[in-house]
Amino acid sequence: MTHQDTPTLWADMTPEEKGALLLAKYEGKVIQRSYVGAWETVDAPFFHGSAYRIKPELKRETVTMNGCHIESWTFGSEFLIDRDTHRITFETIDGEPDCATIRMERLT
Repeated sequence: MTHQDTPTLWADMTPEEKGALLLAKYEGKVIQRSYVGAWETVDAPFFHGSAYRIKPELKRETVTMNGCHIESWTFGSEFLIDRDTHRITFETIDGEPDCATIRMERLT
């Protein structure tokens, strides 16, 4: 399929899947080819024996945790929620924290 990690050969794609790839290429989206078990970016014509997809968009999320310092810093504890004094907020990209986005603020 064009949006999944399971490679589908160009020759085995439906006309709709091929059309989606061609439209994505025309729109300037990144096209990837399955090569030796990994996806690589390509800017070449499509071949029957190769599998292609539109590169998936990165999943971005915001994480916020409140916490406090008693004997050590603790964030995200349900048991200490009434003692929270600080909030940490950061973004994740495909589940991995983006360290450049970490922000901390005092609650009390």
